[in-house]
Amino acid sequence: MLLKNLIRNISKDKKNFVISGLSANSKKVKKNYIFFAIKGKKFNGEKFIKDAVNKGASVVVCSKSCRFRDKSTLIIKTKKIRHLLSDVSSKFYKSKPKNILAVTGTNGKTSVSDLFYQILRINNIPVASIGTLGIKYNDKTIKTKLTSPDTITLHKSLDFLKNKKINNVIIEASSHGLHQQRLHHIKFKGGIFTNFSQDHLDYHKTMKSYLNAKLILFRKILSKKSTIISNGEIPTFKILNQIAKKKNFKILNVKKTFKKIENVDLKLNEDFKIKNLAMAIEASKLCGLKEQLIFRSLKKLKDVNGRLELIRRYPNDVKVFIDYAHTPDALLEALKSLKNN
Repeated sequence: MLLKNLIRNISKDKKNFVISGLSANSKKVKKNYIFFAIKGKKFNGEKFIKDAVNKGASVVVCSKSCRFRDKSTLIIKTKKIRHLLSDVSSKFYKSKPKNILAVTGTNGKTSVSDLFYQILRINNIPVASIGTLGIKYNDKTIKTKLTSPDTITLHKSLDFLKNKKINNVIIEASSHGLHQQRLHHIKFKGGIFTNFSQDHLDYHKTMKSYLNAKLILFRKILSKKSTIISNGEIPTFKILNQIAKKKNFKILNVKKTFKKIENVDLKLNEDFKIKNLAMAIEASKLCGLKEQLIFRSLKKLKDVNGRLELIRRYPNDVKVFIDYAHTPDALLEALKSLKNN
């Protein structure tokens, strides 16, 4: 792809540079790559610019304070390097599935994603999920290290899935991923907000900053005619409702869906499982699946791995469960559910 199709305001003699790839990791750079030298909390990418150039990078994007100089390399300096990275990634990997949804919140992201994936698979609709469990599609799984993959991997994965003729994708949007603009420049059909409680204060420092990171999805990323799916019982719903009015989004309260699920014999005694399922149902409807077909498939659903999963039952009726609860609120919900069983 030509550089002029990826970045604006390039001098005439550089516009027709042929770009063969993108990377924010100097070790993965190849000939004619653009290297994004990002200053992170652990590593400063600007220290690896020379390595990237030696490996073949023809363009380097770095901060305004970057001092690297090389006559054979185009150096582009910017104040918004992460924003530019997501913009360029979206253009380089331009094929995208038609229906892309994002799910954020403190707990339940993986469960909602997996239930959505299962509902569509049961109905023979091509679907993929991207998150904690990896990139799942066609009953295959590609392992990933992060809940929300890095910007380049995310756009590359969406391009890959579209080429596999998958038009329905749900992405887990972590607060880190949203804050670091990994999900920018993706056209989402809708955003799901599960709940909000204490987590990740080592990174965000305050609960306010943590919540604001989650709300980036709704305030800055969702485009016109998007839909918000959430639970009217949570305090954050009021804020989401305000955003929906301001942005002219449609907002769906899954509270009504709870009652419909209760009429189906699913053996779901856990309140949080019903809430997660309600959001997955509304997400499935948003992708065009009829409610009748969704509810027919509910009895075929399997428990999400590691989410209050019964792994052993002993003769004396002792049960062993495994749960990946990693926050005080999630642990409390798990204990409440076990007490009621």
